[in-house]
Amino acid sequence: MHTMHRLAVLALICATCVGGCTAPPITLSDSHNALHAPLGDDAADVVVLVFSSPECPIANALAPEFSRLHARTRQGGGDFYLVHARRDVTPERARSHARDYQLSMPVLLDTEYDLVGALRATVTPEGVVLRRDGNAWETVYQGRINDLYASLGNRRDQATQHWLREGIDAALSGQQVQQVYRAPLGCFIE
Repeated sequence: MHTMHRLAVLALICATCVGGCTAPPITLSDSHNALHAPLGDDAADVVVLVFSSPECPIANALAPEFSRLHARTRQGGGDFYLVHARRDVTPERARSHARDYQLSMPVLLDTEYDLVGALRATVTPEGVVLRRDGNAWETVYQGRINDLYASLGNRRDQATQHWLREGIDAALSGQQVQQVYRAPLGCFIE
């Protein structure tokens, strides 16, 4: 699956796709109407995307962790984006949500599910850590953020496993994680 997933990412979002064809990177507006190409030529060598939704209680419960991971990624020289994967999230709603949950990272609006489709995201929250490998992107980790929720409706007092954090650390240090994909737990992307 990892090789197939990597080829899908290459074909859908890289500036240079398999076979030498050129395709523009996916460009999305943020909550302030600025354009971002999170995997474009100007992107950092490590990019973290967290698919979220203002209406998902699990994603909202993890907002403080998103802020910590954003700081960790930026400190290591990477880019971190929160991606609202809903067709009905307006820039105003995204700004209000960011204020309410004290989120300072860029908040992208994927209303057409371009990144959702390219990275095969299925739920919110779902994290993806990508590392540049020449002209391509390698998926270092994708899936659950941590184990704050053992299952739907079953919240722990605190997380004991931090899979997205480990993926970020591995990507920033040039290492690999043992398990590249962990099925995420949260609200299904419609």
